[in-house]
Amino acid sequence: MKRPLLITLALPVWFFAVTSPAWAQPKPVAVTDDPGGTYFGRKPDPQKTRHYYVAAEPVTWDYIPAGKDEVCGLPLPPAVSANRENRKLRYVQYTDGTFTTKVADNPSLGILGPVLRGVVGEYLAVTFLNRSNQPLSMHPHGVKYDKDSEGAFYQPSPGKGAAVVPGARFTYVWQLDENSGPLPNEPSSKAWLYHSHVSNDGETNLGLVGAIIVTDPRRARPDGTPADVDREFATLFMIFDESGQGLTVQDAASASAAIPGDSVGNLLRATAQTMAPPAAPAQKITFEKNAELVEQGQRMAINGRIFGNLPGLEMNEGERVRWYLFALGSEQDFHTPHWHGVRVVEGGIRRTDVVELLPATMKVADLLADNPGSWLLHCHVDEHMTNGMFARFVIYPRDVVGADRSPPRAFLGMAGMQVR
Repeated sequence: MKRPLLITLALPVWFFAVTSPAWAQPKPVAVTDDPGGTYFGRKPDPQKTRHYYVAAEPVTWDYIPAGKDEVCGLPLPPAVSANRENRKLRYVQYTDGTFTTKVADNPSLGILGPVLRGVVGEYLAVTFLNRSNQPLSMHPHGVKYDKDSEGAFYQPSPGKGAAVVPGARFTYVWQLDENSGPLPNEPSSKAWLYHSHVSNDGETNLGLVGAIIVTDPRRARPDGTPADVDREFATLFMIFDESGQGLTVQDAASASAAIPGDSVGNLLRATAQTMAPPAAPAQKITFEKNAELVEQGQRMAINGRIFGNLPGLEMNEGERVRWYLFALGSEQDFHTPHWHGVRVVEGGIRRTDVVELLPATMKVADLLADNPGSWLLHCHVDEHMTNGMFARFVIYPRDVVGADRSPPRAFLGMAGMQVR
């Protein structure tokens, strides 16, 4: 008999407290059947299905692993240098359903989860294991899914994969139908976001976000990568809130308060309580003090790294490089990525060196690596740039000793993916 996904957990609230000493310890695989795995009640064609295995796991995330500004060499803001590391949750890819062997991270992705990819006409089957202490999900943009594989928790009648409880797993099935792929006048591939969608934006702020790439099969190589591209990068421009005071806590609290007394609602309420800031010892935090704490807790990041600490944005002269550009967050997350030294073609129609992004924006920009050197990529919003939203990208020249030095894994999402 299959165990229902939304079970009542008769465990004390402290088990789910984010501050628990066991918070950083991955939860074991639950002894349960693997629910899900169907698309509108039927198994997808195994010859057209790419299978990924992804777990949500707690990590300690360092926004500045080098401990310094790697590009400008300026002193770090005191509030940032004193609080470089924060507890996060990440999507981590494994080789198979045992969830024992991790697929190596692509350093350029930073905090982003594994890239999931395919061509129009295929299916993505994603077996998700929740190794955190709160209900989570994987909600995709752009692809086609049934209610059980929507990966979003709301009333009435949430699907089976709407909120995967701690220790459980669910296999989402998403179809890469014609409407998920690029139009004939668009670039040969496009990217969509996926993220956890149980309690509003709190989970993306924790780091649970990744990308799906869909390629036009008429313009693809046999392995599904775009035939007119030599290298890919994915970059998320987002302000993370590490203050414990901002909208992330408010969203989690309001979402959980609106959910009836089911098991998932109870877990959400417990999580929201642990996310809430501790009361001031002597007096209530004033509006001005709250605003100051929120400002000090902002991490204006590219892929979860700040002040030039994102590695791996390297390419060789002459390569055709495709950038998948994303933004998430609040009304402050208006971003303008700008490349120094080169120009890009946005969406196949506009030549520029600055692209505009709003929260939940997903864009494509193509770059010809025709100007060797070490160059700056940054958000051109002054406050964002000042607070570390920049990185370095490198174009290695072809006519010197040691040319073709950029990372060999030129395409995203190929490692560990299984075609069944």
